[in-house]
Amino acid sequence: MASQLSETLSSPPAFTPALKPPPGVASNPDNPATLVHLANISVGICLPLITIFFILRSYVRISIKRAWVFEDVLVTIAWAGTVAYCGIMRAVMSHHGGEHGWDITADEAHEASYWFNVASIEYGVMIGMTKLAVLWLYRRVFSPVRWSMFDIAIVTLIVVIFGFYSITTMVKIFECSPRDKIWNSALPGKCVEVKWILNISGGFNTVTDYLILLLPIQAVRRLQMDRLKKVLVVLAFTFGLCAPIFATIGFVVRLNNSGNSDTSWKQPEILLWGVAELASSNLCVCFPELAVLFNKRFRKSSGPPRPTPSELRGRHEPHRPIKPHPDPYLTKSLMSTMFSTNGDGQYIELQDHGSNVGVASVKATP
Repeated sequence: MASQLSETLSSPPAFTPALKPPPGVASNPDNPATLVHLANISVGICLPLITIFFILRSYVRISIKRAWVFEDVLVTIAWAGTVAYCGIMRAVMSHHGGEHGWDITADEAHEASYWFNVASIEYGVMIGMTKLAVLWLYRRVFSPVRWSMFDIAIVTLIVVIFGFYSITTMVKIFECSPRDKIWNSALPGKCVEVKWILNISGGFNTVTDYLILLLPIQAVRRLQMDRLKKVLVVLAFTFGLCAPIFATIGFVVRLNNSGNSDTSWKQPEILLWGVAELASSNLCVCFPELAVLFNKRFRKSSGPPRPTPSELRGRHEPHRPIKPHPDPYLTKSLMSTMFSTNGDGQYIELQDHGSNVGVASVKATP
């Protein structure tokens, strides 16, 4: 009798899964299926890639072009936020995210839901930031005439994207009352339908990515250059359509996973495609600035650094303001310089002057 009592006291408590396994499937808490390996691959590819290109872009902007504007601040925030998102996604996986509900306990499922909520909030802020950075780049490069129809389209997208992600971020933060009910549905309280938030956000991401893709296509279409160069320019500014493709796949994953009770597995699947979309957007805003690194004359130049925008403005004669270029989109010289490798063109930087934009050119020192 005493030995039976001793065995009862020393035996481990029975495992109670957070979710009943489907028919024919047994719980496996000791060796559960997991998405950790996919998360590690995603982070291992995306994180070094965006960091390398961000460092190269920063080098070009600071050391070569000696220009640092609001767009560069947005790019820096987007890069730092993407790095943070990768870390948060790994935290989700470390707290039983990416494991089936029948392989974890209820408390472990609550941990996974908590970290998923943190990741989804951070994702919304950062994907909005990367889209704003891309649009600011387009406005600087493709829109030399302020408040043209093309410029108004860019500004409209900026306002819509900022407003949408501001609203959805607040909804994700306060989606339940009390907030603890977000990751513990057993608590009393009220919640909005999170699946609708995710689906609407995914649809908005996809639509805006394709709209942003159309902007450089519309601008480049009117340039005087051969078709191959136009295609190369569009690919450089859109990273070969990767961002819209990843957004579309992520949207499909959201729709397929919507309403699935196995949230500890299905929700982290969305995060994996979020990493790809954030990384591709970061690369989209970095690639166009790196063309100067392939310019041999610029790279081998031993002359003095190019003047700063303020120095250039000081050299202009008084009472002779810089006239905006008549082309409402982009000059041929700007694009041929940006994507030239022989160094024959001038480096051109658009500069704001009230409602107009001046075009300042600097010849690279041979």
